[in-house]
Amino acid sequence: MAAWLDTPAGRAARRRRASVPVPEELSIELLQHRDLLVRWVRKERQEAARASLLKESGDAGIERAEAACELLLREGWIERRERLEGGSWQWHGIAWRDLEGLQRVLGVAGRQQRDAERQQVLSTAQEWLRARAADDAALDPDLQDELAAALEQLGADRTMPLDALRTRMGLLRALVDWHDAGSEGLRRDFALRAGGATKAIGAADWRWLEASFDLERLRIEQFSPTLWLAGDAGLQWGPRRLDAGAVHCLGVPLQDILRADACTGSVTRYWLIENRASFERQARGLPAGVFLLWMPGRPSTAWRQAVSHLLRLAPAPGWISADVDPAGVDIARSVGALWAERGLSWEPHRMGLPEWQSTEQRWPLNDHDRALLGRLLADDGLASALRSICEAMLREGRKAEQEGWL
Repeated sequence: MAAWLDTPAGRAARRRRASVPVPEELSIELLQHRDLLVRWVRKERQEAARASLLKESGDAGIERAEAACELLLREGWIERRERLEGGSWQWHGIAWRDLEGLQRVLGVAGRQQRDAERQQVLSTAQEWLRARAADDAALDPDLQDELAAALEQLGADRTMPLDALRTRMGLLRALVDWHDAGSEGLRRDFALRAGGATKAIGAADWRWLEASFDLERLRIEQFSPTLWLAGDAGLQWGPRRLDAGAVHCLGVPLQDILRADACTGSVTRYWLIENRASFERQARGLPAGVFLLWMPGRPSTAWRQAVSHLLRLAPAPGWISADVDPAGVDIARSVGALWAERGLSWEPHRMGLPEWQSTEQRWPLNDHDRALLGRLLADDGLASALRSICEAMLREGRKAEQEGWL
């Protein structure tokens, strides 16, 4: 029978513990309550009220919870807070004598261990991101910026459980693998690739991905991928016709674009705009003969095939309007190749020195931007207008987004 050490704790109150040192292992009796103990010690609180412990016992029942607390007291794991009520002592709370020691015996990671594991996860991810930034072949400044910002946000959120942090780190790597492989598809396709099932990514993680990344630019579509267009032109499938000029703008599934037999109307020029808000603004007052297309960042292979099909149906020169930043120049250059492949002319439009010089935007270049500028300027085939803007960006160390003027 354990001897008690009682310490007065105010009028008709005391703190009681057994006069034995804290054990180094669980008794056979306490092992029978291991599930309850694990549930309690995971809360990371030094003290707990009786009502809370009993509530957290769940389907284990109040009697079993009371029995477990009595064993914890007698074996020296806790100190109990008691009050004298109706002539008898009633306990109303406990304090762990060695919470970390009990967590260790139970195999539950304590705060220090979790903090160390959390820091290791973050450090590994930061090293991975640095190595990726040094790989010219994998360079995509927009994605690098998004990855860095997402990693910083995850590091700042110290309330996130370690398992959730590991899950999101896995999603970062899955995004990179998806991007580097040139993959494209619906969200369920990405979830299948990332987690082995089409519903492997929960709602909270999808919201985080949406807030941290431009998923459509990364060719992860929520619905069937579409081509957004506007202007006095139309598409024809046999006897059926769709007139884009009847509405402000509209989206047509890429698969349907590829099935079109003809592009009707007088198309004298295509105009591609990267920013969605700018696209919708310009769609309200297009010059005659201009067929306006929204260009979603770095377009997917399917999008490029759809545009190439339009060029086959209705050949015409092109204007390409992207952000005046290194990624925008790279996008314009790669999309412009669709026109060059068909012997058609194209030129950057509203993304040159006049717009860049007049804007109040002063977004600084980062290391990824400078690396991409070096690759662009090393390309002898880079259009002179794009080369001029690249040299200016490098000289002044800044970039801009087209929404500021278009």
